[in-house]
Amino acid sequence: MDSALLAALIGTVGGGLATAGAAWLKGRTNARTAARLIYAELTRDSSAVAYFRQTGHWMAPNLSRAAWDNHGELIARRRSSESFETVHRGYEALELAPFLADDALSPAVRDQWLRGEVERLAAAIREIGALAQVSRPQVEQWTRRLEDAGRPDGGAPLIRTDTGMVPLTLLERIVDGSVPPLAYEGLGVVVSNGVVEVKAWAREEDLAEVVVFDAGGGKELDALPPVRWSGRPPTGDVAADEAYDGLTAAARFVREVLGRDTVVQKGGPLAAAVHYDKGFNNSFWNGSLIVFGDGDNKLFGRFTRCPELVGAEVWRSLPEMMTSFQFYGENGALSTSLCDVFGLLIKQFSLGQSVDEADWVLGAGLFAPGVRGVGLRSLKAPGTAYDDPTLGKDPQPAHMDDYVRTDRDNGGVHINGGIPGHAFYRLAAALGGNAWERAGLIWWVALISGEIGHRTRFADFARLTVAAARARYGDDSEELRAVRDSWDAVGIRP
Repeated sequence: MDSALLAALIGTVGGGLATAGAAWLKGRTNARTAARLIYAELTRDSSAVAYFRQTGHWMAPNLSRAAWDNHGELIARRRSSESFETVHRGYEALELAPFLADDALSPAVRDQWLRGEVERLAAAIREIGALAQVSRPQVEQWTRRLEDAGRPDGGAPLIRTDTGMVPLTLLERIVDGSVPPLAYEGLGVVVSNGVVEVKAWAREEDLAEVVVFDAGGGKELDALPPVRWSGRPPTGDVAADEAYDGLTAAARFVREVLGRDTVVQKGGPLAAAVHYDKGFNNSFWNGSLIVFGDGDNKLFGRFTRCPELVGAEVWRSLPEMMTSFQFYGENGALSTSLCDVFGLLIKQFSLGQSVDEADWVLGAGLFAPGVRGVGLRSLKAPGTAYDDPTLGKDPQPAHMDDYVRTDRDNGGVHINGGIPGHAFYRLAAALGGNAWERAGLIWWVALISGEIGHRTRFADFARLTVAAARARYGDDSEELRAVRDSWDAVGIRP
C-alpha cells in the first residue's frame, strides 16, 4: 500500500517531446521525426531506471518500445548500422532493467550490472538525440542525471515528486493509489486562422501564451482537445475557464510584478488540463501540463476554483524551481513553501488584496461542505488549516522547535514548509500594504540569486533574503529589520 500511495505523488519529468498533440505526426514521417519519437520513448522509459537507482523502488509502468518498432526501420535505412545498433542496445538495456531490480540479486551484483546497462542507455539517448536534433545541453543534462542517479551523493534528482498539491498525510486517507502519467517537455501550441494545433518544437513566435485542454474524465494526457487559449472567449466550462483565468493571472503577475516576459522555459505555453480522471482529489504539475482534478465532492471540490492553487502549480514550472531544488527534506519543504507563497501572492495581486485583507490560506474553499477546515495550509497560522475526522489534523509547524523529522512525505516536504511560509507571512504583516510589493520581491530576488541548490536549507535561504533586503533597501532599512525578525520568530537565524 505504501508504494502505491507514494506512486500517487510521482509524476516523472521526461526529457523528450510532448506526445500531447501527437496527431500532427500522422502525415509523412521523416527520419528526424522518427528520431524524436524514439528519443521521447527512451527518455520517458529511462525515468523508471533513474528512479530505481535513486530510491531502490521499482514502480515503472510497462516499458514501451512502440516508437522503435514503428520507426526503427527508417533509422536503419537512413543512418549507419552502428547508429542503429547503439539505439537498439538502449532498448535492450531498458528491457533488462526490471530483472536487475529483482530483490533476488545482491546489491553489489545488481549495481554492477545496472551501471553497464545505464551506460548503454545513455549512449542510445545521445545517439538518437543527435538524430532528433535535440540540443546538446538538453541531452547531456538528461544523460548526466541518469548516470549520476546511482552515485553515493545521489547526484541531481531526475524524478520530481512535488507534483501533488495534496500532501501524503491526506492522500493516505483518500487516494486509490493511481499513478499520474509520465510527462514530456517541449509542448507547443500553434494558433492559425482559429485552428489550434499542438506540436513539438514549435517556433517560439507561434506559441500561445496560455492554453487549457480537456482530459474528459480520463487519465490519458495525449492528444487532448484544447478548449481555450490566449485571446479566446470563455467556454462555459467552469473548470476550463477557472484554469484559464488562473494561468493568465500568473502570467500577468510574472510580467507586471517581477518584470519577466514568460513563466515557462522557451518552447511552450503555460498549459493545463482540466477534468482529469473521475473524482480525482488532487492537482499536479507533470513536467508539461498542470493537471487538475474535479474532486469527489465529498472531501474536495474543483481544484481550479482556488486561484492560489493554480498559481502554486504554475510556480513549480518555473526554471528556477525545476532545476534548483531536490524535493526531499528541508530543501523540498523550502520548495513547497515558495510555491505556496507565490501562489498566494498571485491571488492577492489579481484580487488587489492587501496583507490584512488576504486570508493567507492555500486552498480556501477547496473542501466540500461538511469538511472541518478552511483549506490545505495556512501561512498565517500553520497547523490550523483543518481538523476533520476523515482528514485528520493539519500537521504543519510554525517554528523550528517543532520541525517534524520523518521519512514519510519525502521527508515532510508538505509539513515543514509551514516554517519558512510563516516567516514570509510575518514579514508581509510587518511591512503591511501589498505583500507582493516588498516582501514578495525580497523572496523573489533570493530565489533567482543563483545560489540555491539541492543542499539549500532554511537558514541558507534566510541569508539570501537578508542579502536581498540589504541590497534593495539598505543597511538601516525597515525591510532588512523585518526580514531578520521574521526568521527569528520561526527559530531560524541566517
